[in-house]
Amino acid sequence: MLKEITNQGDDPMYFFVCEERLTVRLNELRYPIEKGFYFDTEDIEGMRETLCLRSFDIEYKTKRHKAWRNLMVATVNEALRRRIFSLRPGDNRWPGHDERTIRSRFEFDFVLPTGDAARATVDDIGFDELAIDAAVNLRKQMVFSGYYANLKECDAAGTTWLERQTGAWIQSAVDSFKCSRILEQKLLAMEVEPLGYGDKGRVRM
Repeated sequence: MLKEITNQGDDPMYFFVCEERLTVRLNELRYPIEKGFYFDTEDIEGMRETLCLRSFDIEYKTKRHKAWRNLMVATVNEALRRRIFSLRPGDNRWPGHDERTIRSRFEFDFVLPTGDAARATVDDIGFDELAIDAAVNLRKQMVFSGYYANLKECDAAGTTWLERQTGAWIQSAVDSFKCSRILEQKLLAMEVEPLGYGDKGRVRM
């Protein structure tokens, strides 16, 4: 893990670590760990929690909830890949992020793993938290928030908030999600790496 971080240079994005998976792997390699391995965030610089205690109250039980989760995780991951922001508190990098006006919102287009065209907006809403909207297959200019989008404007739209002050996780906003049935099936089948609300582990940055 530390070698991978070093390979990213002086500006690493993040490296997801899961103690449960590491414990299983150590036992497979015949390094018996009975009580489980634990990364001490106080001893490792840059380690951040990705598990919010409130996540235990949330379950993605329906196909709709899981499709929303996949869309938002894919959007956040794409923004991280482009280094539009990082998971560090206050680390915004898009042009005009410090203007604190409507113009400080940043918009970018990308393609989902499904092949569908998506548009995202990112905005700093204070306290190191970001508001992130995503819309798929736009037919009109996206409205201010995914909460107010409708299926006449696009095939899917959703909103989330990315916490970066007390940890790094995506906050649940499944009630913001609108999606056509055809696209819902494609989003459900989409594979995304976890960096979401309720994903247990930590990230090293």
